[in-house]
Amino acid sequence: MRSWLFRLLALLMVFGLVAAACGNDDDDGVTTGPDEPAPAQPDDDEPAPAPADDGDDEPAPAPADDGDDEPAPAPADDGDEAPEEMMGACEATVPGTKIDYAVFSPNANMDPTGSSGALVGGTQIVNVWDVLMTFDPASGVSNGQAAESLTPNDDFTEWTLKIRSGITYGNGDAFVAQDVVDSMLRFFDSRGDGMNNRAAGSVGLIDFDNTEVPDDSTVIFRLHRGWSTFHTLLGDEPGMIVNPRIIAQLLEEEEANATEETSAARLVRNRMAVTPELVNAASFGPYEVAEVEPNVRTVLRARDNYWGGPVCIEEIEFTFPGSSTANWEAFQAGDFNAAFLRDPRVFADAREAGAVLSSEDQNIGGLFLFNQGVRGADVIGKDIRIRRAIHHAINRDIINERAFEGKLKTTNAIAAEGTLLWSPELQECADQEPAYDPDAAEALVEEVKAEGWDGSLLLVHADTDPGPEIAQAVEGMLEAAGFEVEVDLGPVTTVLIPRVIIQADYEMAGWGFNADGATWVASLNDNLLSTSGSNRMAFGHPDMDAALGELYGAANVDDQRAALAGVQCVWKDHLPAMVYSVTEEGLALAPNVKGVQRAGATIFLFGNAYIEN
Repeated sequence: MRSWLFRLLALLMVFGLVAAACGNDDDDGVTTGPDEPAPAQPDDDEPAPAPADDGDDEPAPAPADDGDDEPAPAPADDGDEAPEEMMGACEATVPGTKIDYAVFSPNANMDPTGSSGALVGGTQIVNVWDVLMTFDPASGVSNGQAAESLTPNDDFTEWTLKIRSGITYGNGDAFVAQDVVDSMLRFFDSRGDGMNNRAAGSVGLIDFDNTEVPDDSTVIFRLHRGWSTFHTLLGDEPGMIVNPRIIAQLLEEEEANATEETSAARLVRNRMAVTPELVNAASFGPYEVAEVEPNVRTVLRARDNYWGGPVCIEEIEFTFPGSSTANWEAFQAGDFNAAFLRDPRVFADAREAGAVLSSEDQNIGGLFLFNQGVRGADVIGKDIRIRRAIHHAINRDIINERAFEGKLKTTNAIAAEGTLLWSPELQECADQEPAYDPDAAEALVEEVKAEGWDGSLLLVHADTDPGPEIAQAVEGMLEAAGFEVEVDLGPVTTVLIPRVIIQADYEMAGWGFNADGATWVASLNDNLLSTSGSNRMAFGHPDMDAALGELYGAANVDDQRAALAGVQCVWKDHLPAMVYSVTEEGLALAPNVKGVQRAGATIFLFGNAYIEN
């Protein structure tokens, strides 16, 4: 896809980069996860999607532990495959080539601070903004994209970022290191201001007062605590850099229109949602926005001056058939050559059909949030007896049978057995949570009712299949225990996200933390830390804060497992939410679509992708 000279240089750089682990101070290195001391750098031009599964129902994102402390990284690329990869790419955008992408849910905003991760806009926006780092789930390695390198100090409290030179935004401004800090500050400053993105909690761990920008190519991040997997944050929305000079101009323009209810920052996000010209001027990714209808459809066209070289595929159109089942059926019919899937029934069909899949298990992928007083609300979820009663009332197997035909991998743990960070110690604590016991649930409900509560409970849930079946099953089990349940079903972007994140108008909600290899620390921190700006439940406890602190400094797999078991042991005492499944999600690709990269989580980057004739 890139020029032959650029390819040759990129290939040489692969062998010159040293993957950094605990305390590596080699400025030429691309820092990786601390689990892999010397992982291979995936090929820069064509990281292939994962091969089709061999038929197992729920493959883990990493191999199940076999007792070794550190899973072996993939072997180093010896260069033999490079000529074949180059032959499949392009020297210029290929007219008429197109990705028709069926999404999990349409995106409401093109601004990274207005997105809600992989499920709601992540892939749409990463292809416009680009990202500092990309993530390889097979090895746990983060690799430089717009970043050239990222290296930590010995205790992971300081990380030195080097950005690539020669990158310019759509309006011609040069991308400089200070832009990284200013762009990330938007997440920090927008906490509590209707910002959808959960990353505010993790960005808040950056000590901005002591972070330095010594020159136009370097940022020295200083953190409030050691964080061994900080590199993964730079593959998520905070790693998608928005030209701060354009944001400053827009804020100045909107200041006169701001009200007490709607800040200038929110007005800017609203403008970015519907104005392709602004987004294109402020971004430097492989694609530009051609058309956007928030919550309906987004069309991207290849940028003609992408810093990484020619973009092969001319257009990507993102639309929403209506569910994972609808996505798969339309993919089979040839209406789409890329389809996001998040349903175990559909994954079983896709594997049987031999579809090419890039997927990963998401721990805490299926759970119910409990509002415990967001923004001071007086809600029944504050009472742990009610949270305990809900645990006793809900049978995970009933949800599985009624909504998933028995194909869901249910679990009561924050890391499911078969995934990398599960341990017997973690499972032991999970099994001490309240088990299914309708009589115990009813007794607790009656006890709280005797104190004046009327038994009412508002459950908010997405209406995407099988959402209605999940909600109906849960409603029936809760009402059998004495709850009076009101169910509000609606689309993810127009009902579920506004009710939970913006309005905080719910008591129980169907949700997912989606903790995979790229996000597991950040997902837990953002949702459970008492001071997190992304804590959707207002849950907070000093023991949980301390347990999360242990996660950040864990520098090898054994330490990570022990730390996560500690989080689980606090969870079982305080029941912040109820986990019911680990959930596989990912992308089905037509066999001739090559070179798709993972940015972070299940966010996919098409800058190096091409369609093979």
